[in-house]
Amino acid sequence: MVQYNPFCLDITREHTPDPWIIFAHGKFYITFTGNDRIPMWDAFSLMNFYDRPNKGAIWPAPSLGPQSERLWAPELHCLRGRWYIYFAGADKLVGNRSHRMYVLGGPPESQDPHSGPWELLGSIKGMDQRQWAIDGTVFEIDDSLYFCYSGWPRREDSENKWEDQKENLQQLFILQLQDPITAMTDPVMISHPSETWERLGASDIAINEGPQWLTSPTGHWKGLVYSCSASWTKDYKMATLEYLGGNPLDPASWQKSGRPLLQNREDGSGPYGPGHGCFLHAGGQTVALFHATDLATDGNRNRRCRMQSVRWTQRNGPDMGGFVGARTTDVNVFLKGQRHACFSSTEDDSKMRSLISALTGRTAVS
Repeated sequence: MVQYNPFCLDITREHTPDPWIIFAHGKFYITFTGNDRIPMWDAFSLMNFYDRPNKGAIWPAPSLGPQSERLWAPELHCLRGRWYIYFAGADKLVGNRSHRMYVLGGPPESQDPHSGPWELLGSIKGMDQRQWAIDGTVFEIDDSLYFCYSGWPRREDSENKWEDQKENLQQLFILQLQDPITAMTDPVMISHPSETWERLGASDIAINEGPQWLTSPTGHWKGLVYSCSASWTKDYKMATLEYLGGNPLDPASWQKSGRPLLQNREDGSGPYGPGHGCFLHAGGQTVALFHATDLATDGNRNRRCRMQSVRWTQRNGPDMGGFVGARTTDVNVFLKGQRHACFSSTEDDSKMRSLISALTGRTAVS
């Protein structure tokens, strides 16, 4: 196995929690938690998000109603010929326990999603609205759409509109979609925070959230990367749930990793609390983009988007060295590490050129 590249590159200089980044129409788009709005930035390279992004808010929270505050973790997806954004929203008169998943509908696939227009389509049709739900994501398995989210344990017999439950246990659920805005099955719980590292110390806070679909470039590994422990602490981390094949709605089709994919460094240095990541492939190279803080005491503040490389192993799937790498804002330092550790001679020069282009918008010079 090749030596792992240890560097963690800053992508944004501003607070951008729960970052979601995709590439389309020759640009990169980022959405992130804005609380009172759904923000969207675009840029011609990833590092342009740091110094000169094209900023904008495509949808402000209404003054009242079920999406009037705490708009969390929006994700931009192009599905069946149209742009959609999935996000969690809460009613400001009720608070966190009113969090549910909602969908915005945007322009056709052929148009720039930043140009809009965007409209609120409401909740996912057929999804149980009695369950607290956040961090929804959409992906395909065998040409079928699936929706995975973080939720409180289901209370199917509850007569209360809002679940009166402690905010200390979150599990991962999956359901199949008929189309981008319609559920065709009931949700099934596929991950419970049973490992000690998924909990916050000795407390009863146990959280699985922020699921993201990931496939290796060769297709030999497929599954979900999720976040666990508490996002407002330095102990936030990421782990994997491998898809073993078969029915995705069968919990037996998923296998949890025995240890975190990414967490704080053992020497106690930052960045801290890595979590809620997404992934991009560039010329056969995979990178993770996630938020982390500069200080161990930052909590929910200063969660900025960072990038770190993903190494693929034949047996265990994705590997990131287990810990957040040394922080850098220098693209050349990050790329030097890539060339030294992850690439070999001219065989992988095309991978290096693709990564340089994604980061800087320019082609590598031989």
